[in-house]
Amino acid sequence: MKKHEFNAKGMACPLPVVQTKKLLAEYDVVETTVDNFVATENLTKLAEQLNYNIDVKKVSDEEYIVTVSNPAAGKEEKKAKFIDTSEDRCVLPVIQAKRALEKNSLVELLVNDEENVKKIHDFAAENNCKFVSEVTESGVYKVILEKEVTEEKEQILQIKDDSYIVVINKQIMGHGNEELGKKLIKAFLYTLTEQEVLPKKILFYNGGALLVDKNRSHVLKELKELEDNGVEIMCCGACIDYYKVDLAIGNSSNMYFIVEDMRTANRVVRP
Repeated sequence: MKKHEFNAKGMACPLPVVQTKKLLAEYDVVETTVDNFVATENLTKLAEQLNYNIDVKKVSDEEYIVTVSNPAAGKEEKKAKFIDTSEDRCVLPVIQAKRALEKNSLVELLVNDEENVKKIHDFAAENNCKFVSEVTESGVYKVILEKEVTEEKEQILQIKDDSYIVVINKQIMGHGNEELGKKLIKAFLYTLTEQEVLPKKILFYNGGALLVDKNRSHVLKELKELEDNGVEIMCCGACIDYYKVDLAIGNSSNMYFIVEDMRTANRVVRP
């Protein structure tokens, strides 16, 4: 069982959840330390979404340890397929080993002579298998073969979904405090980059046009990552002229195409 400890104290929402989800693709258990109760609730929702186990331990008002674990991890124990070839002279032990490994990852054989042990050893070396042999008290060789599985990091596939677009018409997300709104729109775009399904386009108009400006935007990194993953970044041409936007990313559009995109999209997301 692979476990990882992740310190997310000081990280703004949604970073603790996003990074924990990434780590769960590689580890069976992730122990995330956060500094606020809201983060524990968000991690609990993540665990429920994945059908994973969740345990929350409060250390203090400023420290919580959240353990998310895969319930399937560690349940399966490897059982060796046992084959006694010491009395069988019809089929070569190496052939029996090969057949057994087609359906089993762990095989144990009893072999009666050193020559056949060597053949199995050569087979193991050629087929990326672990090989262990020993002589038993009765003089028979016990050979254990195990397939070596190359672990690959699970990649989060990002798929562009032509059925929805995102439209942004101001520099902030929501209404109220401007500083908070700027943090929220940045968090929204960052979280969008981590989604498995990406939008076809992001349309910017009115105050939202400032988010694609070379000097006035605070979200160019997130927009660049979205663009690199195939998302079209479009900005209203009239808004570019009005706000004197120095376009740093994407292309200009006009109201005709903006209306067409919004009318024909199955879903329009407005943060």
